[in-house]
Amino acid sequence: MSESATAVRASISSAGTDGQRSRFVLPVVLVGTFMAVLDVAIVNVAIPSIRGGLHAGFGAVELVVSGYTIAYASLLVTGGRLGDILGRKRMFVIGLLLFSAASALCGAAPSILVLIIARVLQGIGGALLYPQVLAIIQSTYAGPARSKALGTFGAVIGIASIAGQLIGGSLLAANLFGWTWRPVFLVNVPIGLLAVLAALLWLPADRPEARTRLDLGGVGLATLFLLLLTVPLLIGRDQGWPVWLLACLVAALPVGYAFVRYERRVSAAGGQPLVRLELFRNRSFASGVPIAMLYMLGYAGYLFTLAVYLQTGLGFSPLKSALVYTPGAVGFFITSLTAPRLVPLLGRHVLSLGYVVAALGMLGAAATSAAAGTSLTVWSLAPTLFVAGLGQGLGFSPLVGTIISGVDPKDAGSGSGIVTTAIQTGNVLGVALLGLGFFTLVGQALPGAAYATAFSEMLPVSAGLMLVAAVLVYRLPHAPGQPSNGLIERLPGWAGGFAWSMFLATGGRVGDTLFTDLLAHIRSSRLARAEEAPDALGDFLAYHYHEQEAGDGSWLGYLEREALAYGDRAVPHEEERQPVIQAQVAEIARRQAAGLINDECDPELFRLLCFALASYPALLPQVTRMATGLSPHDPAFVARWEHFLHRIGERLES
Repeated sequence: MSESATAVRASISSAGTDGQRSRFVLPVVLVGTFMAVLDVAIVNVAIPSIRGGLHAGFGAVELVVSGYTIAYASLLVTGGRLGDILGRKRMFVIGLLLFSAASALCGAAPSILVLIIARVLQGIGGALLYPQVLAIIQSTYAGPARSKALGTFGAVIGIASIAGQLIGGSLLAANLFGWTWRPVFLVNVPIGLLAVLAALLWLPADRPEARTRLDLGGVGLATLFLLLLTVPLLIGRDQGWPVWLLACLVAALPVGYAFVRYERRVSAAGGQPLVRLELFRNRSFASGVPIAMLYMLGYAGYLFTLAVYLQTGLGFSPLKSALVYTPGAVGFFITSLTAPRLVPLLGRHVLSLGYVVAALGMLGAAATSAAAGTSLTVWSLAPTLFVAGLGQGLGFSPLVGTIISGVDPKDAGSGSGIVTTAIQTGNVLGVALLGLGFFTLVGQALPGAAYATAFSEMLPVSAGLMLVAAVLVYRLPHAPGQPSNGLIERLPGWAGGFAWSMFLATGGRVGDTLFTDLLAHIRSSRLARAEEAPDALGDFLAYHYHEQEAGDGSWLGYLEREALAYGDRAVPHEEERQPVIQAQVAEIARRQAAGLINDECDPELFRLLCFALASYPALLPQVTRMATGLSPHDPAFVARWEHFLHRIGERLES
């Protein structure tokens, strides 16, 4: 056998092996993703059992919840950098091993202090494995397969964030071996070890980037800032707000300022800062990070206070509490899977719709709990929690992608790390601040009506945070490929024509918002058309005619009426429309420079000729009919006109 044949066969064999492996990559990394996100919330249901079993105060139990998220949030970006330095597969496996070992320690913890330490170690493991997931998906899949993998990744994050309540409740109800809350943590151990074995077998090897360095100063300052901010909020009430806790809270501000100054100094010196602050100059990113934090602040506070209300205030069993969560989980599951399909229709407003729906569901739940008091049943909250779950799924599943879509692709990795860190910081602050408000309202009251009142008064705070996030969504710029207003852009032709007419007839006093949205759609389609048109000039002209014939009827009708109204004077939104025409002229000039169009043609006048040839039949259909005996929409006329355009193009080519 020749060497070339051997090489070809080896290449085919290798490709087949890689294809076999790539089928398993996504399930393996998604197991790690699910575990890391799940353990942010799974402890909520176990709070009363842990508190009773280890004789701990509420503040200490809140540290069990937030110790994980503090470590997780503080080290997410660091975990990503370590993956670049040491290899993503290696860090994924190390993270899984640490996570599994810490889970075993959690399950065996003899005291609340040991449990808090184990949860911190668990958070470190989660921070090491989670950032590798996106990098591994990006390097393993391409094209439609990558899009599908990323969509599945987003859905798993959303599902895992609410599955903790159900899985935790079921394990507590089963009370395996009489271990009460301990199986909530121990269940991670066999799953984690199996995931390690699968990762070693099927994850692709990668080459570390030796030039990447870890910003240890940034890691230290970021972690210190989060500790100083959150620990006092978590344990201050139980400790009676001693001076040292107040001092920690005050010290958080200068430490945060020092972190920003330090990162700027590292960046100015040509180093590799933990957080690239220049990303915040991007409008999409700067507006999106607060949205992510506000959403998770409200969502985490809602989950935490609901768990305490049900189990401590009303004495519900873990299984009974899990049943209360079920309608919200179902709603979240439905919309977390359907949200990516709504993005092409609604664009960034999928988020604002989700936050408004979630706020309405929360307000309904607050009203229900206030009315029911201590007589609340398992299914009393079902309708409102289902609505809240629908909104929360819409508002979470496309969140990171919507924010990152406006960032330069080379910055997407570091940007997604910062957004995820903001989400987890919001998680910590949600548990700390809303938990503080909840327990302050409860005071020293015994379980009962006081808990129902506190829950119904704190839930509107979570709803308010959702509504603020919905307002901030309007500050996000339109991401490439996303519609500004998908519903309006999909109006039937007659409705679009009516919108144009109302604007023109009132001199722009009615329907300016509609006009702006429709105009944005026209601009994007025209720009895309200029770039996508075929090179051959006859095909170029026919393409523009065919595309305009297909979808620009109402726009051309508006241009006719606008020409009669304004003549050659300035028209509404001219400064927004002119760049499209300039881009079309530039595209013609580019083709001319490439030798595709006769160099004697004036690009600006040639653009006018293209518009005339593509638009004439639609602009003057009656003349077309009288000249040819055919309607401009008649297939016979379309065929004749396209043939005519091809002939003209052949004559004008160089």
